Amino acid sequence: MKSNLIRFSVIVFFSMLLVNCDKDESENQTLQSFNVEETELNAKVDNTTEVISDIFLQTYEHEESIVKSPIHPFLPECAMVTIEITDTSKEVIVDFGTEGCEVRSGYILKGKVNMSYTRNVDAMTLVINYTLEDFFVNDIQFSGSRTVTRQKANDNGNPQYIMNMDLVVTFADGTEASRTGTKTREWIEGSFNGNWGDNVFLITGEWATNFKNGNMHSTTIKTPLRREAGCRFLVSGVVDLVRTNYSGSLNYGDGLCDNLAMFTSSDGEEYEIEL
Repeated sequence: MKSNLIRFSVIVFFSMLLVNCDKDESENQTLQSFNVEETELNAKVDNTTEVISDIFLQTYEHEESIVKSPIHPFLPECAMVTIEITDTSKEVIVDFGTEGCEVRSGYILKGKVNMSYTRNVDAMTLVINYTLEDFFVNDIQFSGSRTVTRQKANDNGNPQYIMNMDLVVTFADGTEASRTGTKTREWIEGSFNGNWGDNVFLITGEWATNFKNGNMHSTTIKTPLRREAGCRFLVSGVVDLVRTNYSGSLNYGDGLCDNLAMFTSSDGEEYEIEL
């Protein structure tokens, strides 16, 4: 009888141990899946904010070009541009409408970009303010503002844009996040030649993304991100990520134009991320 009781106790112990192991493994897999999902969402925001930066820079540089054509060469025909000029200031509104316009990179944009600045073509440094109104990139909504400091030439002799971000991002499923920080875009190739398609930028900076559920993401660019106007995705560069539940790095590749990046966790585990 005592032997049967001991045998039964051992069986119960190992059964409970097995159940707990299965439960822990299931919880770890769920957390892992959630972490990868949030990393993917964050990467999508990083990539689509560059689309906004493209539109902003294209519009500003065309408006302030010495030789300017009456038709904007970089915006789709469905985008309406409204300009208000005074002796000292200029306001530019780009309206992509409520149905949306497809830009050259293949993204569908909706809503308005409102831009204003002091007119001074000779200034080496110029501050430009812009806000987003009912603005979408595909199905991701962006609202908020940016202050951009444009430098005609940085220490490398290249045009440069320092962007202070204060944005709210809303995904199609209702997930909401706020983003604040600073990003610098250095124009390293194709500047002022009238052909946006051969332009290349290097991006540095750091920012914080706070999700509405309380999760906080801190991002620091470790290796400058490379943005080529001929590709709709970031093609290279590495960012360090610190999250509420995990940390790691995201590598955008070695220059190939594709929609993939590789996330490496602090434990050394690798996951492919779709942009």
